[in-house]
Amino acid sequence: MAKVFFTPADVDVAEPSRWYQPDKSLVFRLERLIEESGIIEDVSAGDVVAVKTHFGDRGTTKTIRSLFIRKAVQMLKERGAKVFVTETTGLGMFRERNTAIGRIEIAEENGYTSQTVGAPIIVADGLRGFDGVRVEQNAKHFREVYVAKAIAESDFVLVMTHFKLHMRGGIGGSMKNIGVGCVTKTTKYDIHLPSPPEIDHEKCTRCMKCVEVCPFDAINDLVIDTSRCMKCLGCYEVCEAGAVVIGPWLDGDDIAERIVEAAKGVMDLLGKDRFAYLNFAIDITPHCDCHPYSGVPQVPDIGIFASRDIVSVDSASLDAYRKEELTSRALLRFWEWTSPERQISYAEELGLGESRYDIEQVP
Repeated sequence: MAKVFFTPADVDVAEPSRWYQPDKSLVFRLERLIEESGIIEDVSAGDVVAVKTHFGDRGTTKTIRSLFIRKAVQMLKERGAKVFVTETTGLGMFRERNTAIGRIEIAEENGYTSQTVGAPIIVADGLRGFDGVRVEQNAKHFREVYVAKAIAESDFVLVMTHFKLHMRGGIGGSMKNIGVGCVTKTTKYDIHLPSPPEIDHEKCTRCMKCVEVCPFDAINDLVIDTSRCMKCLGCYEVCEAGAVVIGPWLDGDDIAERIVEAAKGVMDLLGKDRFAYLNFAIDITPHCDCHPYSGVPQVPDIGIFASRDIVSVDSASLDAYRKEELTSRALLRFWEWTSPERQISYAEELGLGESRYDIEQVP
């Protein structure tokens, strides 16, 4: 049975009349959590460590605060690690978050800079989101996963996740942070959509915008060559006639299982022992941080979970949310078409970790 460590968001103030009590801060308790859990004890001097998080989109207001990331970075540096903070580009070609330049600009606007987090910020899948390492899979949905290059080249990955709900996958925990957040656009497409784009010639106006925008010259005679297509969605985005056909967008068990298989590809490449997980069950919004806004938190802040087991850390976070959801009577429960538990059960089936866990509270 895996071990999960937890520090609560609320804290008893023994001396309410005393104002200077920094030890009550969740930032300082994060430090104790990391120390007592031992989740970074395998990091050695000289190791290149990726701190994987999510910077949100323009207008997102409830991502993990930069001072939490800074504290973790400081602790990694104390072990002699060479640390960078990272994210990948979003699926698509023309929104700001779809390129490394836009991703970094949004990160800065949302408070994430090399100065605030204490380490360089590197977009892991390159300038436009195609820099990856192919990993062969023999899974239910995937035969290959493209792992973001900077993740693939790291010695260790500390996954710092804003645990929240997700409109298609049910939850956005560590599994999603790796499965979607550590892969290139190609695998992001495969997670969300069941087949490559096609051109409907009855709708096509022959404007040739799709041909002009394709970065891989995959469209000839208005037919998409799937052997060259990297599934960036650029042709779909520029087609005003709606002739580029994709979909349907996946949800429920389909997307839950694909997230897990993508995460497995990332973990297979580096090794499960090269990851550690921190789930921040605070500001639990009803949707992912890739939305350009943040909804009202569904339950009171719960706390921070730490583990070396990706299944257990998400399972513990989900169990804690479910408990709070019942007691607080949250107005919005999981989207009825999602499968939050399927991420956990399928990950356990694939050997990524254990859904059963022992939990130890760190004051």
